[in-house]
Amino acid sequence: MVGLNSLFKLFRKTFAPKVEDRGFLPRLYYLHRALEALDEDDIDAAVRMITLAGLDKKKGPRWRMVCQQIIFRCRVLISLHQKQMDQINTELEIFGKTEDLRNLYLRLQEVENKARDILKNYELQLLEQLSESTANVVQPS
Repeated sequence: MVGLNSLFKLFRKTFAPKVEDRGFLPRLYYLHRALEALDEDDIDAAVRMITLAGLDKKKGPRWRMVCQQIIFRCRVLISLHQKQMDQINTELEIFGKTEDLRNLYLRLQEVENKARDILKNYELQLLEQLSESTANVVQPS
């Protein structure tokens, strides 16, 4: 007898990649996948999955909670990249006397800036979705 978990794994390996990006699957599936991606530090996949889960008009408290978790992770990673940028700047001042080391530190700065910008864009995108969902919540009278 085949278990439900085995069928789910088979579905995810065979059909899910083809159907997943179209938004046809249930919202809870996308929330689960967003949390899995977040657990694996795959922020890009987590943002994509939470966005697909947000296509459903009923953005419930689970969706908002997962969205806030991803925003929090983005903010933590942004602060880590900022600390690395500060360290690179310090080392550039100390060790950046030769042209080779100076170029290396400048390339590291460029990579850190790109990573930080990508994370900030994800954060802004999710904050926008979150604010839209809270604006759509009916206020009790």
